[in-house]
Amino acid sequence: MGICFYSQKYITVLISVFLILFISCSSSFSRTITQFVPTVTITEEYSDNYFQTQNNTQEEYITAYGLGFSVGFLDKTNEIYLAYNPEYKDYKNLDDRDGFVHNVSLDGEFNPSKHTNINAHLAYTSDSQNDNEAAYQGDSWENTASLSATSQLSKNTEVFLSQLYTNSYDQQDRTGTYKEHQVNQTNAGISNQFGKKDEMGLNFLYAFDDYKSSDEDEYTRYKPSAFITYWVTPLNGLDSNVSYDNKSYEDATNDIEIYEGHVRYLRKYSRHLDGYLKYRHYYSDEDAGDHTIYHPSAGFDWQVTEDSKISLGLGVLFQEWENEESSIDPFLDLDMYKTFNFSKKGSLTLTGASGYEDSGGEDINQGFSIYYQAGFDLNYQLLKRMSSNLSGSYKVNDYQGSNDNNSKTNTYQAGFQLNYQVLKSLSSNLFGSYSQNQYNELTADRTDDETTFGGGLSWNPLKWLRFNLTYTHTDFDTDTNEREAYKENKATFSVSFVPVRPVSIVNSPSRRALESKNEIY
Repeated sequence: MGICFYSQKYITVLISVFLILFISCSSSFSRTITQFVPTVTITEEYSDNYFQTQNNTQEEYITAYGLGFSVGFLDKTNEIYLAYNPEYKDYKNLDDRDGFVHNVSLDGEFNPSKHTNINAHLAYTSDSQNDNEAAYQGDSWENTASLSATSQLSKNTEVFLSQLYTNSYDQQDRTGTYKEHQVNQTNAGISNQFGKKDEMGLNFLYAFDDYKSSDEDEYTRYKPSAFITYWVTPLNGLDSNVSYDNKSYEDATNDIEIYEGHVRYLRKYSRHLDGYLKYRHYYSDEDAGDHTIYHPSAGFDWQVTEDSKISLGLGVLFQEWENEESSIDPFLDLDMYKTFNFSKKGSLTLTGASGYEDSGGEDINQGFSIYYQAGFDLNYQLLKRMSSNLSGSYKVNDYQGSNDNNSKTNTYQAGFQLNYQVLKSLSSNLFGSYSQNQYNELTADRTDDETTFGGGLSWNPLKWLRFNLTYTHTDFDTDTNEREAYKENKATFSVSFVPVRPVSIVNSPSRRALESKNEIY
């Protein structure tokens, strides 16, 4: 109850801060670009299994009529973007769900001083379903508020603060049911560069997930950490990171404390290439049994640009379990994120990562996880109004020594997305994904298989007129009693009238967004 009260106070405070920034910065605008854009959209959506059930599937047609507007204010140092898009939804079979849905968003980027940058975002969707969760399975909504700021205290010292709050009604991975919950996450840190490539810093994370109805996925978490990189000579250096992670769940028997850290010896071979020898230590203290990992490895770092790198290493995990036999397994260290701009019209982004961590607190509590994931994103401009995109991802999760029932879990996941601009004003897209989760518990086995694919067509015969058609097929199979297997075909057709292209804050695609494309829409 206290967390819910805090969340309401937090979002109120954040809105107040946003409005103060909005008023103070907008009043100082000089040579401001202002644009008002009305929009009209009609959408028809069809699903042959709206409730995603194995038997007694139900078709549903949803027609939505939207009339909204967007307004933007931009100058050299500040950007503000406001959008309001209400729509009326008409369900063919679920008449009790008919009604208006209000979508509001407010984004801002502010630079109050030369060395300070602030970004803020608010998004609200009306939720008439708050009072009856069970009656609105199949629908989802999310309200979000975020604020991030960085400031250069001195020439070599920088501080940052970020705050994220969401209140959403969405589907749980573990059970497949729709539930309302609030997530709050606070990050703060300070870093100091005391040499050309020498840096040290402190970070702190606090987060919680609070469900409207009591749920075992609820948690509270705090994690302090510290890091240092120091080059003893121009060719020889060291770096290290240590952290403490405390997670408390609704069920106290799942609480966990994690101590981990690493130290690396670095050897420079060229301006962008370093070799390394590394040792990482991991220890978790939990009711289900302590767990210790000794992890030596060797590899290289290829740092092409400040935000592009490829790190690859090979190591061994020596694992000791309190209630299970010890194990020795090879492990591939992977950290890759690189964009190749091979022409003015095309770019290719590659991403990959591997690691191990406690997997609880991310909607599903399944204990210790070893994961591998990789993906790519290809964009190509074929003609002036003709562009294409191809993307895909693959992920493997191996859950071991769960906080609950000592389960071991394997997850396999892959996907792709293809966008193709057929003509000057005609584009298409095709996408798909596959994932498999396998839970091996002492009392039962669980295997989840999910395959998703689809395509779309977008046509702009006029600058102010757009037609869009998409199709998605989902096949989910499981042998657990917690969720039902299902197949669903979904199609959406929309017509939009937009007089001019609205102004907006342009954000570069994040690495996290690319790596989580297992659900591509």
